[in-house]
Amino acid sequence: MNHFTVAGDTPALDFSGLRRSQATDIDEHAHNLSSWQLSYDQLTPGRFAGELTELRCGWMQLVRDRSNQAMIKSGQAWQGALTFSLPLAEHGDVYCAGHTISRPSLLVAQADDLPQVRTPGPLDLLCIAVERDALQDILQRQNRELQITSFPTCYRLEETGLHLELRGVLDDLFSTDAQTLNYESIRHALRDAIMLQLLDQVAPDGEHLNATARKRMVDRAREYALTHLDQPFTLLDLCNNIGASRRKLQYCFQEALGLNPLAYLRAVRLNAVRRELLRGSAATSVQDVAARWGFWHLSRFSGEYRQMFGELPSQTLRRSGCAENG
Repeated sequence: MNHFTVAGDTPALDFSGLRRSQATDIDEHAHNLSSWQLSYDQLTPGRFAGELTELRCGWMQLVRDRSNQAMIKSGQAWQGALTFSLPLAEHGDVYCAGHTISRPSLLVAQADDLPQVRTPGPLDLLCIAVERDALQDILQRQNRELQITSFPTCYRLEETGLHLELRGVLDDLFSTDAQTLNYESIRHALRDAIMLQLLDQVAPDGEHLNATARKRMVDRAREYALTHLDQPFTLLDLCNNIGASRRKLQYCFQEALGLNPLAYLRAVRLNAVRRELLRGSAATSVQDVAARWGFWHLSRFSGEYRQMFGELPSQTLRRSGCAENG
């Protein structure tokens, strides 16, 4: 039985740059993925139903691949990429390179050396392709190591870990609020948040820091944040510029300030939104300002803003004299 309905076989590109395609033919489903060369063989009986949702965020390509039949998959991603694949929902056993994968796992492979995989049906899979040069630059800036030539490799995921968090983010963006993907800052924030999560899975941290070094790192992070108040930046930007992983930065912030860097960064961004709203003009809208500073879930942003400042962002905008935009 199909677990979703396929209305047609034609890829569609909406205004946000989010590319969607649906197919009832397994070969067409394989060909619908941009810049990949894939071959799928159906293994279980029944009408095939497949759906792809695809987004390119600079040096990262996100693909949500859903299908209802078991299959054997092989092929290549685009040249110069490293691929990260993980399930977004419960599934049966996956067979890969002579191994049985029974628990949620992250499969990492070179673009030109994708392992042959036997997948169950149905399957809800996230594929993330990253430019190898961009990844190497991030690793170098954060003083981390990852032996890229050793792939394909499989990393076991925690039961309440990365795959569940990413599914929630993608459900928010791809299904209910795809309009926000029209903003470059949102795509940038999404890409960087996913990259940080992937690095935590595959790249170990360096040496442990003493109290003085932890305080120095926090001071550098705060200095960077305070000198970039006029432009949106992400936690990955922060990590790259101070030379630390997310986990190391989180440990340093917790020890030095009693809060995590994500909470600090959120506070900095909320204050930046407030300042921009107070300078609002007749053309200012809350959604535009929030999106520019990386808030992609408008109702969640409004709640956080109200909790921080005791008023809704629309009320702040009205106080700027632009009541028609509230």
